[in-house]
Amino acid sequence: MHWRFVTWLVDNGSFVSQVGLVTFVVFTNLLKQGYCWTRTGERQATRMRKRYLQAVLRQEVGYFDLHVSSTAEIITGVSNDSFVIQDVLSEKMPNFLMNVSTFIGCYIMAFVLLWRLAIVMFPFILLLVIPGVVYGKILIGISRKMKQEYSKAETIAEQAISSARTIYAFVGETKAIAAYSAALQCH
Repeated sequence: MHWRFVTWLVDNGSFVSQVGLVTFVVFTNLLKQGYCWTRTGERQATRMRKRYLQAVLRQEVGYFDLHVSSTAEIITGVSNDSFVIQDVLSEKMPNFLMNVSTFIGCYIMAFVLLWRLAIVMFPFILLLVIPGVVYGKILIGISRKMKQEYSKAETIAEQAISSARTIYAFVGETKAIAAYSAALQCH
């Protein structure tokens, strides 16, 4: 059935123009998709920053004495978290959905074209899924550790920059640089 369609396209000579039309439609739809996902990510990140700031401003003063070591920690935390959410919604989620739908669509086509081979290959999907899950968990652990280490270094840098005159007055540049470097070198 599908071979008749391909033969008809090639025989009629309009194959190139139809492929060009399909290419144009796919291209414009991908541009729209990218714009929509990016816009959604930006809106969610903005909404999260706004709600986080409202939640911080609702806290009593004692909360900041007990739970927060510096204002740089709050700013860094909300900034990093909102950028991660924006990145997930504008880049990672569309790629994930595209890859999953491509995989499912290809497997459906495999069942339609060569169903016996598709059934034989079905158990081997686990050979793709299990290493992917393990890799994902390892990557999440590494990224959390990196985030904590960079957060410490950012806090040191923020404090040093905000009190640059004091550090310069007491000739503490080398000490501040050493503390920042030590925070970056921690593994």
